[in-house]
Amino acid sequence: MAKKNEVALIRRGETALVRRADPKEELITAVCDIFEMPDAFVVKLDMPGSSKEGVSVTVESDILTVRGMVKSLHRETVSMLMREIVALSYYRVFNLGKGLNADRTQAEFEDGVLTLTIPKADNYKERRISIS
Repeated sequence: MAKKNEVALIRRGETALVRRADPKEELITAVCDIFEMPDAFVVKLDMPGSSKEGVSVTVESDILTVRGMVKSLHRETVSMLMREIVALSYYRVFNLGKGLNADRTQAEFEDGVLTLTIPKADNYKERRISIS
């Protein structure tokens, strides 16, 4: 017998093949590339299906957190008969080392790719030493 929040797909007597009626949120680790430039580190995160409005970037205690929501594929006004496409959310956490100016991080979002530019602190940048 189907319990609360379950829908019977096939029923034979007292037994039934059931599925959950409520779609659950599924967290996806956003894949990324990280590269170093002379003045900053650049992080590119691939987050297809998200929009600029659905992405958030926070820094707290040297921990950079990125979250992104994927927009619903269906209009809100339709009545769903069956839903197997779960709500997706991107999630990624980075530990920032010393020597970065995390409070000056710049973020750009274009075509499903989030680009974060994290400037290096002045004492972390490479300096040329002149030889006398």
